[in-house]
Amino acid sequence: MAKKNFSAALNAGVARDQKLRDEVVSSRFDRVEAALGGRTTLLDASTDQPRSEEPGPANSYVETLEKTGKVKSTYAPWAIDKIDDNPLNSRTVYREELISARAASMAKDGQLIPALAARHPTDPERAILIDGHYRKQGALRNRAHTLDLKLLDGLEAIDFYRLARAANNEREQETVLDVALGYKKLLDEGYAKTNDDLALLVEEGKTKVSKTLAILDLPSSIQEFISLYPQQLGINISYELTLYFKVAGESRTRELVQRIVDEGLSFLKVKAIREALSQERAPRRTFSRQYKVSGADGSSIGAIKEWGNGNIQVSLALNDAERAEAYIEALKRLLTEDGHKTS
Repeated sequence: MAKKNFSAALNAGVARDQKLRDEVVSSRFDRVEAALGGRTTLLDASTDQPRSEEPGPANSYVETLEKTGKVKSTYAPWAIDKIDDNPLNSRTVYREELISARAASMAKDGQLIPALAARHPTDPERAILIDGHYRKQGALRNRAHTLDLKLLDGLEAIDFYRLARAANNEREQETVLDVALGYKKLLDEGYAKTNDDLALLVEEGKTKVSKTLAILDLPSSIQEFISLYPQQLGINISYELTLYFKVAGESRTRELVQRIVDEGLSFLKVKAIREALSQERAPRRTFSRQYKVSGADGSSIGAIKEWGNGNIQVSLALNDAERAEAYIEALKRLLTEDGHKTS
């Protein structure tokens, strides 16, 4: 089978992704235009004016926080140089082609949906972005000076992570690498001290959290594949790659990843390949055989052990110094005949 050209496959995948995004954006533009009702921007008129929001887990979470009175929201344009990135954003990998596409969309149609943000806890002139990093990058690419924000007051620190992850997932499938890097941020920032604490914090099983963090042990060349192909390289296959890498090394693991992408290998197939390699590399078991030695009266005086790798061990209680010396001399003679030296 001829090896598929990686660059060509990547470019084709990007083209397909962009076509799908263009279709989604077009329909979204229609919905937002209807919601504007003649206004030129979502930020026109009073901040009490209802605004169109994209449905999804992030907005549902915000609505819950608002209804319970935990947070209050306002809308405002904000100086882009006074907007800090979310320190707990669950997404870490941003694709250049998507930044370019967002910049082109915003240049043509403006910013249709405000980015989600919170006021800075110590500097009232600054805001912290919760979600909308592609919009911020697109605005910077267009040399814009402001970004439209939906500002939330009253958030807890962990809400920055939960909201960002929910928003990332509803628009574009989050890669397992993004999740792993997000978990590491929570550990590094002290929100969780152990993997068990982390599992409770992110509301995931302990095993899944451990498997996810293990992906960070993979070399960057393998992590890059995971960020580019989230559908083919989910948590289960990615974890199998960590086990395969420990046995096979980077080069062979990279070849396996290429096969997964090119041939669409299933999790069970990848697991079988990994298990076969582990069996191949497993050290052979060395079996031993024991010869019991008895005295003239039938009582045990010791044993001689033999291993399949050529090792022997003699343990005898002769209770006779002269006979013991004779046995030792006989053994030395055999060793000398084989070219060994004793001292």
